[in-house]
Amino acid sequence: MAIEYQSAIVADTVYSDGSLAARNATCTLPEISMVTAEIRAGGTIEAPVTGQVEAMEATITTGAPDSGFTALSQPGSHEVEVRWVQDSLGTDGTMRQVGCKAFMRAYAKTIPGISLEVGSASENEVTLGVTRFQLVVDGEEQILVDQLNGIFKVGGTDYAAGIAALL
Repeated sequence: MAIEYQSAIVADTVYSDGSLAARNATCTLPEISMVTAEIRAGGTIEAPVTGQVEAMEATITTGAPDSGFTALSQPGSHEVEVRWVQDSLGTDGTMRQVGCKAFMRAYAKTIPGISLEVGSASENEVTLGVTRFQLVVDGEEQILVDQLNGIFKVGGTDYAAGIAALL
């Protein structure tokens, strides 16, 4: 497999429940932190608890407080999709664009204050609590974590499937 070097993000879009909410927004997708348990073995170590993750959170920073901003800020569960294109440089010097998508089941944790400064663009950061996160890069699923349905897949392996089989 040839190595590719990921370069700049070319553009992105954000959708809330299927409708365009933002273009060229700044997005931070969820970090997945495993729940750990202490084990006594030659001292104390922390080991991840299979399939268990801490609360996930995403942020989307938009410009104007418009209808897209409002759609992301509305109470309740929403299907949020972030699409972006990233340049990728091959070892042979060829550049290609890679399509990426993140799908989230999310809810607004805050309705942010609106930042205003004369001569500057407005920035408004919506913080989302995420219960389901799926990352697809170049058409291949990389990560799927669904806390409400007991799914924990990374690189095509479902690490929670064995748990469900034993229950």
